[in-house]
Amino acid sequence: MLWWSWVLLWTVLVLLGAAFIGLMLWRLTRTVLTFLRDTEAVAGEFTQRWDAAAAGVQRPVRAQPEPALFTPVGQALADYRFGRDQRETARLQRRMERKDRMGQPQRISDIRRAERKGMFNG
Repeated sequence: MLWWSWVLLWTVLVLLGAAFIGLMLWRLTRTVLTFLRDTEAVAGEFTQRWDAAAAGVQRPVRAQPEPALFTPVGQALADYRFGRDQRETARLQRRMERKDRMGQPQRISDIRRAERKGMFNG
């Protein structure tokens, strides 16, 4: 074969390879863009559903806590203990109300703890 036929052959092969790679990139780009549009639509629908569901909730979803990086240790400990006591009292009240509602006997420890907290059952 002559030298110019080799040049022609390799030129055609390189052009075909470049065209194939370009076509594959075009298809990939279209697929990715379609995927992104679908993802955006799903995210918008999810946001609408979330807002609709959150509108019916009486108690809001947990609020964003304040950063406690610069809070003094004593204040942070006092806040923790105050919150812990509030949660414990709320649990105690729910348990006592549930037992009253279901007609079950109260636990002695619950009654004593409630009396120490100033709550009286009955």
